[in-house]
Amino acid sequence: MAEKPSSKLIAKALPRNDKFAGQFSLPGLVPALVRTRDGGIELFNDERAAEIAAMEAVIRLYNSRTIDTRKAGGYRRLTGAELANVLNDINITPTYFAEIAGVPQHRVMKWLDGEQDIPHSVHVLAKLIARNDENFKIAEAITEDYEET
Repeated sequence: MAEKPSSKLIAKALPRNDKFAGQFSLPGLVPALVRTRDGGIELFNDERAAEIAAMEAVIRLYNSRTIDTRKAGGYRRLTGAELANVLNDINITPTYFAEIAGVPQHRVMKWLDGEQDIPHSVHVLAKLIARNDENFKIAEAITEDYEET
């Protein structure tokens, strides 16, 4: 079994002699095998049963993830009202800011409504754009250069 982290979700059956083991992983984690309560590898009589057990293990793993509520990097987050003021000061709509930031418009609206934390990188982008017109032109040019057509 691989000792390196997987690049994608894994939920599959692996042949083991005349039985099957269930292998599972979330992206970024090292793949593991479905285990019995005492820690041994659980073996299944058919491929489908092993695959289902692997899928169930992925779901348990996904649901067990904890959400880190710490503020990333120890930065004070920009508030929705502060972002609204910056956007107003630079005379840019939330829709156009979403395009430049590379996020869906509804995400910017959730930031403005206070429904989601505003990432520090968005704070930096907004303040750089507000700093001077040249930064705004650079951000627009980069966005235009990488737009899919």
